[in-house]
Amino acid sequence: MTERPGRPFALSGINQWLEQTHSAGFELRRHFFLRFFDSDLVSTPGQWRVVAIGAVSILLSLSILWVQAYYHKYLELNQQPTSEPYRMAQLADIGFVITLAMFAIGLFTTLQWTALFPGLRDYLALAALPIRMSQIFAAKFTALLGFAGIFIVAVTLLPSVSLPAVMSGQYAARLVWQVPAIFISSSLAAVFVFFTLVTVQGVLLNLLTTAPFGRLSLAAQGVLLTALLCGLPFVFSIPGLPPHMRQRPHWLLWTPPAWFLGVDQAIAGNREPFARSLAWLAIAGVAAAACAAIASYWWSYRRHKVRLLESRVAAHRPERRWAAAIASRMNTRELAVFSFIAKTLNRSRPHRLVLTAYAGVALAMICESFVSLAVARNFRGFSVSTPALRQAAVSAPLALSLFVLGGFRYLFRLPVELRANWIFRMNESGNRLRFLAAVERFLLYCAIAPVALLTLPLETRLLGPSAGCAAALLCLLPSLTLMELALLQFEKIPFTSSYLPGRRPLIETLLLYTVAITLYVTVLGGLIAWCLRAPVSTLVLAIGLAAVWWRTRTARLQVREFGNLEFEESIEPAVLTLSIFRD
Repeated sequence: MTERPGRPFALSGINQWLEQTHSAGFELRRHFFLRFFDSDLVSTPGQWRVVAIGAVSILLSLSILWVQAYYHKYLELNQQPTSEPYRMAQLADIGFVITLAMFAIGLFTTLQWTALFPGLRDYLALAALPIRMSQIFAAKFTALLGFAGIFIVAVTLLPSVSLPAVMSGQYAARLVWQVPAIFISSSLAAVFVFFTLVTVQGVLLNLLTTAPFGRLSLAAQGVLLTALLCGLPFVFSIPGLPPHMRQRPHWLLWTPPAWFLGVDQAIAGNREPFARSLAWLAIAGVAAAACAAIASYWWSYRRHKVRLLESRVAAHRPERRWAAAIASRMNTRELAVFSFIAKTLNRSRPHRLVLTAYAGVALAMICESFVSLAVARNFRGFSVSTPALRQAAVSAPLALSLFVLGGFRYLFRLPVELRANWIFRMNESGNRLRFLAAVERFLLYCAIAPVALLTLPLETRLLGPSAGCAAALLCLLPSLTLMELALLQFEKIPFTSSYLPGRRPLIETLLLYTVAITLYVTVLGGLIAWCLRAPVSTLVLAIGLAAVWWRTRTARLQVREFGNLEFEESIEPAVLTLSIFRD
């Protein structure tokens, strides 16, 4: 064996060993582990690694800022005349790290909801191989545990080292023990959440039949994702709760983050009975969640394959009146594209999940603004019309329209399958404008109108009937303008083009959304709230926003007269693979 130039001999030997074929269990685990984030929405396996590298880079950059902020915080706390503020801040910050780890693993597990158990494609791909069903389940479970373990360590290791480092000072006691204490407590908290969600998925899988399981599992995934995103503002408010850390309310015994804070305190040397009781609750919770997750896997491995392979015949649903009214306004070609978009979203679980994530981010922003007002006024602020409340009411439809339209525009680039453009290619000649008009109608009926109707009761309740209707109109006009801008360079039929994630750096995408939130939600929302004080200013702003919308629409229609439909089709080998979509 010759050593490659510039490469250590040991590393070369490891790579050669990995390239060889080993036992069935090893190869199954390698298959599940390396393909954990692969999706049918992209054309190249492993392309999501580009996005993952960008996300890790952003997290590392934010951790540097986080360490600097906490260093100055504890520098001031160590200069206080007593140690009580330091001790309360330490408890709050450790509780923040533990809760953040729980939410991070919760988001990770929810996004990979369908990958927690072997799927239909796994069975179809592995059916011809000489392996047993128990091997598939064991390999899937251990690969899932390995990936979750790596993710948990990546989330908890840096805070467990950096937080005790910035806490050093005259009031720091037994600080060396805080490194293993934070790491163990936050890791156990993440493991508890992971096993709990696996158990929930396993229970749904075993108790429900095939047809209801698809609907309820998707509903559970959407509810969990939205709840976790809406809960993130509460998580980031925990470092501001040191004055409340002296209290020992009885309801903490029912709060899982408090359990694992008790684990941290017990490892760090706190001998209070309350802390020890919380620690025992945490240990019992982790053990119960782990046993339940293993039991759900054992329960389902004999039945899961048969349930997945059961054929389902979609029941015929009578056409609703509103759907018939929409269809009557379109010709045959527009109706074909409109129906294709609607049925794709109805069938494809990954597409609906992406849209749920965008809507969840918007709901998290809205929730954070109203909760902050409620906390600031001790839960009495919603009965008084304050400027901050008026702006929050106005900003709600703006934030929702921004992320829903952004979600649809991103969603339309994700293919339903890489051959979906053939039928539209054959009918493209002379129909391009009608096809694009159907996309516009879909956004108008399924994005703009629902957002305006759903937020109208909120605005009329908080601002009054007349001011609420005026605010709804003033928010509707920017939403229409935003839709025109989103469609300005969009020359595609949704779901008919191949797509590779990671073409635009993730940090650039975050910066673009930060600028959009600042200008579209904060600045424009403040302007609308200010103009609502007087009828004249409201009328002037409405005329101005209507003029901007009309000018943007005219420009888009002029640009749309020229050009061709874009059908990007990758010639990657993955195009030839069998793609099966199943809820």
